[in-house]
Amino acid sequence: MKSVMGRMILVSLLFALMQAFPAQAAPEQRLALVIGNAVYGFSPLKNPVNDASDIATSLQKLGFTVILKKNVNIKEMEASIEDFGNRLKRGGVGLFYFAGHGLQVGGVNYLIPVGAKIDKESDIKYEAVDAGKILDEMANAANGFNIVILDACRDNPFHQQFRSVSRGLAIVGSAPKGSYISYSTSPGQVALDGDGRNSPFAAALIKYMKEPGWTIEQVFKNVRHRLSQDTLGKQVPWELSSLEGDFFFIPGNKSSDYSRELSDSRETIAARTKQSTKERSFLEGGNTYKDPVTDMEFILVQGGCFQMGDSFGDGWADQEKPLHEVCVDSYYLGKYEVTQGQWKKIMGTNPAHFKGCGENCPVESISWTDVQSFIAEMSNQSGQKYRLPTEAEWEYAAREGGKTIKWAGTSIESRLDEYAWHEANTDDRVRPVGQKKPNALGFYDMSGNVWEWTGDIYSETYYQKSPRENPRGAEEGKRRTLRGGSWMDKTSSVRTSIRYFFWEHQQGFRNVGLRLVKQIGNSN
Repeated sequence: MKSVMGRMILVSLLFALMQAFPAQAAPEQRLALVIGNAVYGFSPLKNPVNDASDIATSLQKLGFTVILKKNVNIKEMEASIEDFGNRLKRGGVGLFYFAGHGLQVGGVNYLIPVGAKIDKESDIKYEAVDAGKILDEMANAANGFNIVILDACRDNPFHQQFRSVSRGLAIVGSAPKGSYISYSTSPGQVALDGDGRNSPFAAALIKYMKEPGWTIEQVFKNVRHRLSQDTLGKQVPWELSSLEGDFFFIPGNKSSDYSRELSDSRETIAARTKQSTKERSFLEGGNTYKDPVTDMEFILVQGGCFQMGDSFGDGWADQEKPLHEVCVDSYYLGKYEVTQGQWKKIMGTNPAHFKGCGENCPVESISWTDVQSFIAEMSNQSGQKYRLPTEAEWEYAAREGGKTIKWAGTSIESRLDEYAWHEANTDDRVRPVGQKKPNALGFYDMSGNVWEWTGDIYSETYYQKSPRENPRGAEEGKRRTLRGGSWMDKTSSVRTSIRYFFWEHQQGFRNVGLRLVKQIGNSN
């Protein structure tokens, strides 16, 4: 009896202790796959193995379980990626880092293994690893939070040998929710291998991810700033994010960081209040905004609904049918097409074919991926949110708030020369912005001068399938829609409803430019 009572008392004491000292939850998994390839037969590199090794060491100190692979062939790369994906199914944070050669073919990114035998363009998809495989494994794992870091834009000879191969990497079209993707340089550009032990990008990343209390956005913002200084603006990293929460490589020490966090919070609140007040005043009374870095002017377009498309014509005009109602929210749209001077102020270079036209001429000869780099850097420098317009936003503004109007400014062809540069009046060249009359909303050159990129993926059946609320075009694809016509086009091809497309990575066309939207608040 005493023995039974003793056991009961012991069990009671153990239960009480468990209540007083609850078990600690197991820490969330942090798993990283780090690959460095350098001993290429066609173009060996100096630093990727060093970069991968040093990144791996840093990540281990930050609590990651690291799978480190050096100079691996295609079978080893693919097996490592599949194993990584399977292990991610346990949940937690996944991080993939690759240093080595990377390239894009037709807008698809490929990471090059050691031992790749690439004698012709068609070999690439069999001898290299599609970077989309990483994202697919992460999506299948559904672990919730993933980081992809591609220091894989180092120069190689393939872009000169093969027609469809481009330098650098292309923008990822889609990624799993909760992803953060970092390119070591702007899409379509080349990263530096470096003269020291590490590439400039890897060296900066190793330094800044050790900062306590910095969000991942702060880490990569400082990496970008450091590289811009160290490379004299030749290499500008770029990021893509679908994060909803914060991630810290090292959470901040609340006691030591409290004053800084408090100061940051006050500054953030003040900035948001100031911005909110400014935007509210625009909506209630004013209707313009000027970017503080480029002096780019924007005009407020009050949202509304309109009949998008056109009901006549054959051929290309078939893609403007049928007329259908579309609604857009309010937004700010560039008063003019982006100029060569504005592009140069942000990017440091002028890619235009018509440089002799002057800095007030529209920038042209730019791909859609070039534009994304420009937008990311302009948004970073100004602290504002910029993007390309949707097709619906572009057409709504060109048609003066959705009016039934054939060209931007008039429906009378005999008066078109007052509003647009087109084939018959340009003397075969682009012209400075703002020389013709604006439409009724104050926008210049929306018909003619240069075609303007939009953010929408192109589809021939866009008008048949798009939703009523500010449609975004097709759900997937590598073709992007152009609007407005150019100095090379006939009057029928500079109409407000005309649609055309180029591939995202196509560049060199001297009649393709852009016009930007400044977002209002958190609108898309």
